[in-house]
Amino acid sequence: MRFSAHTIKKFLRSVAVGALTGIVISIVCVALPGAGIILLISTLDLGWDLQWIPSAPAIMALGALGGGLFAAALFIKDTYIPYVEVVPDFEADTEVPDPDSDSDKYLH
Repeated sequence: MRFSAHTIKKFLRSVAVGALTGIVISIVCVALPGAGIILLISTLDLGWDLQWIPSAPAIMALGALGGGLFAAALFIKDTYIPYVEVVPDFEADTEVPDPDSDSDKYLH
């Protein structure tokens, strides 16, 4: 199966944006709370072993990998199974007001 250069460019752009988004999410959701835990434990002088917390570059690399893979999977899914929303036709069931009607339903 041969893909056009435009499709490959869109795929790579999607993966790059997904990787950058993954980095941001990993910093906000993992690195900052981890830094808060380290600060709290060192402030309270609890002496707990925190060797299980990975380094910031490792967290960012895992976030980039996860975000890129997720974006690639979504791009492939959307390429073969496009999202189509069924929108009802609101103009088909509109009522035309009768001008001779004494109803207050319609304002003139």
